[in-house]
Amino acid sequence: MRTVSVRRPGRLILSAMFVAACIAWADPASSIAHSSADPACPGGSGTVIPVPPSWLAGAAFVATEVLPNGTTLVVTSAGYPTASYAVADAFTSGCSPDRAFGSHGVERLVLGGQVFSIDAAIPVPGGGTILAGSTARGWLVVRLDARGRLDPTFGSGGWTVLPWPGSVSAIALTPSGDIVLGGSQGGGCCVREWVGELNAGGGVVSEFGSGGRAPIPVYGDDSGITRVWVEPDGDIFALTSGGNMGCWGISVAALTSSGSPVPSFRSNFAAAMRRVSPSGIFVGDVVARSTDFLLLGTEQSTCVTSLSNRTAHGRVAAFQLDGKLESRFAANGEASFSSPMAQPVWALPRNNGGFVMAAAPVAIQFSPHAKAELSFYDFSANGTIDRAFGKHGVADVQLPYLSQAFPASAVPVTLATDGAVSALVTSTASGQALRLIQLPY
Repeated sequence: MRTVSVRRPGRLILSAMFVAACIAWADPASSIAHSSADPACPGGSGTVIPVPPSWLAGAAFVATEVLPNGTTLVVTSAGYPTASYAVADAFTSGCSPDRAFGSHGVERLVLGGQVFSIDAAIPVPGGGTILAGSTARGWLVVRLDARGRLDPTFGSGGWTVLPWPGSVSAIALTPSGDIVLGGSQGGGCCVREWVGELNAGGGVVSEFGSGGRAPIPVYGDDSGITRVWVEPDGDIFALTSGGNMGCWGISVAALTSSGSPVPSFRSNFAAAMRRVSPSGIFVGDVVARSTDFLLLGTEQSTCVTSLSNRTAHGRVAAFQLDGKLESRFAANGEASFSSPMAQPVWALPRNNGGFVMAAAPVAIQFSPHAKAELSFYDFSANGTIDRAFGKHGVADVQLPYLSQAFPASAVPVTLATDGAVSALVTSTASGQALRLIQLPY
């Protein structure tokens, strides 16, 4: 299963996982109150990952992947101010250092003295990991081999900087092994977004779009690409999320394998979204499937203040690859469920065809020292909530932010899975490091 770790509006940073039962942090010391945490991961309480406190206070970039061999990779780089190195930690399923990776489980990444950040990661078939983010010179793409070292066969010594402004926030791979990148530049009124493509060796696929990248429509102020994916027919899709002052929304763009807009997709999708979310106040994520995709999220009738209003609810809708609603899904293509408004939201596919929505309540966006809580909703493949999951279909994760000296919405949190084991990376209660906890299905 593909995971993402991207810098999103709202500053809470997560990627994909599935949680099988209710998890709670019993106190700020981060003890686990329920047995869903894997006791093989130091008694269920997890393991601490040292991180410079200045990185956490500056909203560090954290990208997490559970690799096919079961190793959990956590790559941390500085938020603000940025730094000239990043740290990659690798852990076994028992949360001990994977000593086959780097130097006894840790690899310090240095790229010719450049200041850089890592914002996304994806495993490579056959071993290794692609990382992506930014430098002052443009989009950054790095490849690590299975041992955690820079892969000398990729780019120039294991990395490449593309002379494209902004930063990469999402990655996908094509069946042929090409690397699809989603990135953006700017903020406020002047955001621009693109999808680019590299070959497996890190070279630009110049035939894609114009010189290797293609622009896509921007949702609005302060938006960014939060997910890219490739369908079996070769078409490339990008989910853009953004907005400000609580007026949040999403958009999906579709490109052919050559980087041209898919005919009629934009108008079809816009018409379908007017039906799904007439207000346009929608926060969501995507589950990619072989013949369609699901948009899963929360909405309400007005822009969000510090709390969701009484019109808030959850929504799941299925779209054909031409942007039209898939009428065979649920009731004429869409279904609703009880949920407060959330920001951010993540849609997480399961191996059985079902999916999970992970959601953070909007209150954590506005309250320093908030007791942040993540909620997980479990669905069957047809969009029906599994009432046997958690409490009436919802399971909660409470994170120990009460003692933090900065807003909970700025705390780095990452979730990842490989379909068999999940990993939760969060700040410790002291705010001086990160903590990794394994969560088996």
